[in-house]
Amino acid sequence: MKATTLALALAAGTTLLAASPAFADPGRGAPAYGWRAKHHQPHHFRAPAYVYVPARPVVVVPPRVVYAPPPPMVYAPPAPVIFGQVPVAPGVRVSFGVRL
Repeated sequence: MKATTLALALAAGTTLLAASPAFADPGRGAPAYGWRAKHHQPHHFRAPAYVYVPARPVVVVPPRVVYAPPPPMVYAPPAPVIFGQVPVAPGVRVSFGVRL
């Protein structure tokens, strides 16, 4: 009976020693579908880097205004006028102008 108990204890110990590597975490390349995949956060995790690209400045150039000289003023030629003075009394004169 001692031999049977010893054999049974030896078989159980061998089985436990053979199963112990199964409790370890799998390597980095091994897929994990259980608790570790859902809850384990690796130490090399970094938050996503947000890249901010500022908008390019928009320069609006106002249209160029060219100030041209005003057009030349054209006047009608003056109408001919006859001017005259009529003496009425000493030191008194009456002036007149007649347009033609």
